Amino acid sequence: MSLSPARTALLRVVDVGVTLLLAPIWAPLLLVGVVAAALLQGLPVLYRAERLGQGGKIFRMLKLRTMVRDAERLGPAVSTGVDPRITRVGAVLRRSKLDELPQFLHVFSGRMSIVGPRPEAPIYLPYYTPEGLRSLQAKPGITGYGALYFFSAERNAPAADFESRYIKELLPAKLMLDERCWVDLQARPLRTTLALLTLTVGAVLLRSSPRFTPAQLQARFLR
Repeated sequence: MSLSPARTALLRVVDVGVTLLLAPIWAPLLLVGVVAAALLQGLPVLYRAERLGQGGKIFRMLKLRTMVRDAERLGPAVSTGVDPRITRVGAVLRRSKLDELPQFLHVFSGRMSIVGPRPEAPIYLPYYTPEGLRSLQAKPGITGYGALYFFSAERNAPAADFESRYIKELLPAKLMLDERCWVDLQARPLRTTLALLTLTVGAVLLRSSPRFTPAQLQARFLR
C-alpha cells in the first residue's frame, strides 16, 4: 500500500519540521562526533554504506566511521557491540548513536525519513520476508520499531556466528516490525515520529533498562 499524495506531503513536512526543530541538538552533537573521530581514529571520518532504499534502490548511507579501515572486507555486514573491528572511539559513538547523526542530512534531501524501516545491506535482500518486501515501499528511517529491537538485541551479543543468527532469527523479526512501522506512519505520521524519537532517546540514555524482545515490541506497538 502506497501513500496518497496528501499523506506523502504530510510525512515530508513532519520530517523536515522535526529535523529543523531538533537541529540545535543534533548538529552540535554531530560536530562533536566528527571532531572526536578525526582526532582519535584519523581520516576518513565518514563511512558510506550501501543500503536498500525506497523501492529497493541502493543508496550510500552516511555514518560516522566506527570501525577500522576496510572493515567490510574483514567481516560480515552486521556487527555486534563486541566486534573486534570497532575502534575505541567507535564504540563510544555507537553506544551514544552519534554515528547515525549524519543521516539527518539524508532526511533533508528526502532520501530518508526520521522514522521508518532501518535500511539493510543489499546482500540481505534474498532473505527478505514478504513483510520486509512490503516495507521497501517506505523511505528508510533513522529509527523505527525494527531499529529499536535490533539496538537491544545486538548490544551484548557474541560476535561468533552472529551473521547466521541475524539472518535466521533477528532479520525476520525486524522486518515484521519494519512493516508495522510503515503502517503506523501512514496512519499517524506525527504521533509515530515523536513516539519513536522519544523511545529511541530513552533506549540510548537508559542503557540499564530491560531489553526489548520481539514479543515486548509487539505487545507495545502492534495493537
